[in-house]
Amino acid sequence: MSELDDALYRAARYNNGAYHPETNPYGHTGKGGTLANWVRSLRDGVSIYNGMAAMWNSINFVAERTAVASILQRCQELVAQITMGSTSALAFPALDKPLLSTGAVAQVYVYDTRLDDLAADGRRWNEPGRCSAMSYWHEAQGIYAGVKRDVPAVVAITALREQWYFHDALDLDPVTGAPRLWRASNPTGNGLVLCGSAAPITCVFALHGYIYIGSGMGLHVISLTGDWCDRYDNGGRRRRLGTFAARNTVLQEGAVIASAALPATAINSVHALVYPGAPLDAAGMPIPTVLVTTGAGAAVIHPTGQVVHITRSGGFGLGQLLPDGRLVLSLGTGGSLIEIGPVPYATQTDSAWVRDYAQANSLGGGAAYVLGPSTGLVSAMAPGACGTNQSLTLIAEDWGNPSASMTSVITPSYATGWMPGGGGIRLATLCDSDTGPVAAANVLADDGSATLGWVSGGGAVSSVAGEIQVTFAGNPIGAYKDFPTVPGKTYVVRARRRRGSAPTANINVYPGGVSSGAIATGTSTTSATPVEDSFQFVAIGPTTAIAIMFGGGAAAGQTVLLDDVKVDLAAPDRSHKGKGLIVNGTLQRNPVATGADVVAWSGFSASNYLEQPPSTDLDVGTGDLYHCGWVANLTTGYVLRRGHATTGPWYRLVYNGGGKYQFDISDGAGAAASVQSVSPATSSAYAFVCIVRRAATGNIELWVNGALEATAPAAAVGSLSNAAATLRYGLHQDGSGALHSGTALTMWRSGAYAPTSAQIRRMCEDERPLLADGAKCLLGGTSSAVASLDRDPLTGRLAVGTGDGVSVFAGLRRVAYYDADVLGATTSDTVRSVALRGGHMLIGTATEVGFVGDAVGGKEAIAAGGARPTLRPWLVTGRTTDATPTALGPRIAVGERETGTAIIIMKGRTYGASAAEDLTYHKRVDWYRNAGGNVMIRGSILPVSDDDETTASPCDCTFIADTASQTIAVQVTGKAGALIVWEGTLTVQRRSEETIYAAQ
Repeated sequence: MSELDDALYRAARYNNGAYHPETNPYGHTGKGGTLANWVRSLRDGVSIYNGMAAMWNSINFVAERTAVASILQRCQELVAQITMGSTSALAFPALDKPLLSTGAVAQVYVYDTRLDDLAADGRRWNEPGRCSAMSYWHEAQGIYAGVKRDVPAVVAITALREQWYFHDALDLDPVTGAPRLWRASNPTGNGLVLCGSAAPITCVFALHGYIYIGSGMGLHVISLTGDWCDRYDNGGRRRRLGTFAARNTVLQEGAVIASAALPATAINSVHALVYPGAPLDAAGMPIPTVLVTTGAGAAVIHPTGQVVHITRSGGFGLGQLLPDGRLVLSLGTGGSLIEIGPVPYATQTDSAWVRDYAQANSLGGGAAYVLGPSTGLVSAMAPGACGTNQSLTLIAEDWGNPSASMTSVITPSYATGWMPGGGGIRLATLCDSDTGPVAAANVLADDGSATLGWVSGGGAVSSVAGEIQVTFAGNPIGAYKDFPTVPGKTYVVRARRRRGSAPTANINVYPGGVSSGAIATGTSTTSATPVEDSFQFVAIGPTTAIAIMFGGGAAAGQTVLLDDVKVDLAAPDRSHKGKGLIVNGTLQRNPVATGADVVAWSGFSASNYLEQPPSTDLDVGTGDLYHCGWVANLTTGYVLRRGHATTGPWYRLVYNGGGKYQFDISDGAGAAASVQSVSPATSSAYAFVCIVRRAATGNIELWVNGALEATAPAAAVGSLSNAAATLRYGLHQDGSGALHSGTALTMWRSGAYAPTSAQIRRMCEDERPLLADGAKCLLGGTSSAVASLDRDPLTGRLAVGTGDGVSVFAGLRRVAYYDADVLGATTSDTVRSVALRGGHMLIGTATEVGFVGDAVGGKEAIAAGGARPTLRPWLVTGRTTDATPTALGPRIAVGERETGTAIIIMKGRTYGASAAEDLTYHKRVDWYRNAGGNVMIRGSILPVSDDDETTASPCDCTFIADTASQTIAVQVTGKAGALIVWEGTLTVQRRSEETIYAAQ
């Protein structure tokens, strides 16, 4: 034995008992104890410490944390006696290692089994030796099997197109320093998991001892606690006739259970989640609910074995189950919509199932909120996040009213901050990262008095009474005119167009010479009188063209007309509205702090300001309104004003001369309201200011740094709509009230919505860290195409894989960025899949799979890890908009030979500032199900206490039995014309002779 081995042997035997040379030679107390062992124990402590340090430095080796915990604890006891704090030096260093050299990555996943529920006996399902009856426990080490027998605590899963690997994230190879292989498949694709070049593996997920692998041959469910594999396809469910250890041999299949068929065989994605009250499997683990997506629809595999479909002709690309009993699906593979609805318990069509939409490029399709700019296509999803081929969108959802949700759009060049109001968002500006001076630039001004520069699309082009008139000759592009632009810069188009004898008229923007498709499109009009349109575009070349367009139904000889065309350099609007602010004069752009991504605009004066042309988007009438953003050094003038120079309704946020913020509104007909802040406006520190008109209360509000500082009644103030109004930052429309040149503005947003107090506070608190020195908030690198997302349930961090590396976000702040320049794990920045759990990250790129691990201190390693408890509240949630009875979820699954009782305490409330309906129900149900029979309710639904309702209404809460799914469901009834949000807590007590359930 080595000196280290000898020291470890003795260290394990030292004790505080009385020393005896024969019966207790390692005792410390009693006669002779100290003299006999004290010096030796100190020397042994030094030997252990030095031995571990030498091993660490020479080969970068660390065993699984749980395996070394006892040694570390001994070291802590012994070495601490020698040198105070010396044990703090025992640490696991950061890791950055390549795992596999391959370009065939389908998906990576970090499976931290410590996040699984405890088994029914209160232990982890993969405790050492617990799975010793499984075939993999007895495998000999080889090419596809590592030396370890038990399933690792943290499994780094790599799914290639035709092969898969399971590595032990906590067991590092003593030579390479990378996680060692636990188990793998061979590349033939005809073993436990069926796949191949024509039917490759597409996705992987893991939970509660189950590995879910989707391929072109179906969904494979591998049980590590049961040592079996089931395959689902469009014909049904089949048991693969072999154990896990037989994964690389050709296997037969058992009988087909046709009722478990999927909509299609080829799997696009898979996700699993454990809902309260799930039945337990043979290992005592709650069985997950599984969601798979295919080209013909989605399927939910309930823990009872029931399989139900959501059918859609174009299928679904991505899917996720939500803890509140809903699920999210993206349409097709690369569509622009996601749909949200309840977990189904019966097969139904997509149109019957869906409750809410979110759109990746506009508010089409009845979308509640927008997921990004321009023509984005959904490419990745994670809790609270959605990625498209153009941006990352973070989502703070209001599930009771999704159209009131907040979103934040992030790219390598801008970050909007939180935009509240879902579809009510109207503007997000001054949020780009460009720095330096920016000067006004008018690149086109055409008053229609001449046809110079206009190129015909086929018909006649003429100037008639100061307008450009174009005659239709078969080409929808009537005529176009080129003008100079700077690639990558944003410009605002303003033009007055009308139909002549043609049905409709429009304007589009194209690359110079109309050499390819449209860059941006305006809004079509059927008006016979001139109507102004304005919108922004980003130039893609040194020359751009504006075109006057004919709509559908135009006939030969018909006309459209165009006038007063102007194109100016602008500060971009990053909301889905896309109507930027024209730069007037010269303004400055500087980081808000040293090294920060956020940039503020300053240099305002009577000739230097920003202006949005008249836009109906800000015509809110008598409805809700907000503007919010960050301001510093306000010492004079207007932060913003919307209105005309002399007439019509207006509102403003200004410095009031007394050192305060002031918010005023007027309907232009004599009714007005005004409030001023308590906080001073002159601070050099950035302040978050939000002005709100809240129609429900009739008040206007002024918020500073997340606190309501002033409110005033404004119900008498009429409509704020004004067709002639512009929105200016830094100046009154009449030229007065210029901001001081040192005043700085950043991240300003607006909407036809009244943010809640919680939303305003969250905006302030989440965005404040972005104003600190070195704060990053943009996607790292140059690519805005999001390929993969993963949210770490331990820390809430979000890993974002793009075409140029991996960005990690904590809230709105980017806390890490990894690319090939800083990593040894990969040589490619083209990320195809990323997975993050705790301090472990897997990155699958176009050329490798790499592993990155955080450094961990020795004491932290000893204390880290334990599984979460099984017991958690059973929440039942949903919403109603009418009096249709609605079953909520998650439901109670009922097995044969079972009886039970459930009690619900349900709250319902009208959504909004005031509760027209405030409802409380306390009900009990008793049920039973005999062998071979259906679930039945025994007797009637009993009130535990009296119903409490604000008004005499048709609202109600009860229980129903669904024999199709063999479940008990909570059912609520709302009220016509009222959005009521429901949330209840369910308590379940049952006795079953066949099925064991998770704690409830």
